[in-house]
Amino acid sequence: MAETQPAAPRGLEGVVATTTAISLVQDNRLIYRGYSIDDLATKADYEEVAYLLLNGELPTKEQLRDFKQELAKHRALSPFLRNIVAEMSENATAMDVLRTVVSASAGEDPAEGDNSQAAEYEKSIRLAAKLPTILASYIRRRKGEQPIPPEASLGHAANFAHMVWGDKAHRRAAEILNSAMIMQAEHGMNASTFVARVTAATDADLHAAVTAAFGALKGPKHGGATDGTMRMLEEIGSPEHVEAWVDKAIERKYSFSGFGHRVYRTEDPRAKHLRRFSQELQQDWTGPKYFDIQDRLVKAIAERRPKMRPTAAAKVNVVNVDFFAATTYTFLGLAADLGTSIFSLGRIAGWCAHVMEQHADNRLIRPESEYTGPAGKVWVPLPER
Repeated sequence: MAETQPAAPRGLEGVVATTTAISLVQDNRLIYRGYSIDDLATKADYEEVAYLLLNGELPTKEQLRDFKQELAKHRALSPFLRNIVAEMSENATAMDVLRTVVSASAGEDPAEGDNSQAAEYEKSIRLAAKLPTILASYIRRRKGEQPIPPEASLGHAANFAHMVWGDKAHRRAAEILNSAMIMQAEHGMNASTFVARVTAATDADLHAAVTAAFGALKGPKHGGATDGTMRMLEEIGSPEHVEAWVDKAIERKYSFSGFGHRVYRTEDPRAKHLRRFSQELQQDWTGPKYFDIQDRLVKAIAERRPKMRPTAAAKVNVVNVDFFAATTYTFLGLAADLGTSIFSLGRIAGWCAHVMEQHADNRLIRPESEYTGPAGKVWVPLPER
């Protein structure tokens, strides 16, 4: 009898699927092309980081100027794409709109079907430029407001804030969205990036791979923790209710949104930056003290974690990037259900970089599976069943 290979761990946890020069994800450590996320998130423009991910090096002044000009040039949507956004905005989710418009944009892309590195680089710029316009248009249309056209003189994050709020944007919106997009731009072999690479490995083009990535990101186990975090905070209601709420939540085996990570065991290196933003923004916020609830919630869960079952304790080992992103976006004036779509505005650079890397040295990704079904069954004619 032939020997069978042992089954891979559930969810492929710990399995190395490929090599990459794009990012390194380790406990309390996130590196983009050799640069620490702490440096990039506090010092760089998103355009610099997108350039870095797509090209492998930080841009010179001239390269950054040209890159920004290219992004600005491609922000506007064609009448075809604008019409899709308008038709979908009343009933569809933001993620459905983004996925659908990205897929449709392949039909008008001048390099459709061309998987060369040069063509995919240009496609990456066009997609990164258009995503904020698509999302901002959706945000305004679902509120019954007319979209605001992109402004070429503004940077990537500032332009998005302008298209969402016009002159009513929070004074720190551009700064904070810039950092958030950087922190969410890339994260190794997460679910959506893996899906993008699997799709690209079939020699499908960049639009197909990014569309597949959007499908994976929509799932709440990958990209939905911001929405879940706000629902959780609303349920708790006030800081004084935290400890009693946590005790009851543990009894009913509640799934704490915004906690836990497959790779980070002691700290998510992005969370501290978003925590700072959330704490600072709450000072101008006139609604519920969401940050105070969060801060007390983190402490309450940490105090009770040693008494939890090992499997439950493992699920709340760290606060992840979505936890404080949820309140940061809320304090800026973004609805809770938009968190995942905001995430995608940053992640588009990482997805595109991975598709380009996959196509540069491609091999079809085709793992095996361990069969656990029955054997030896005999066909029975239909009249005898």
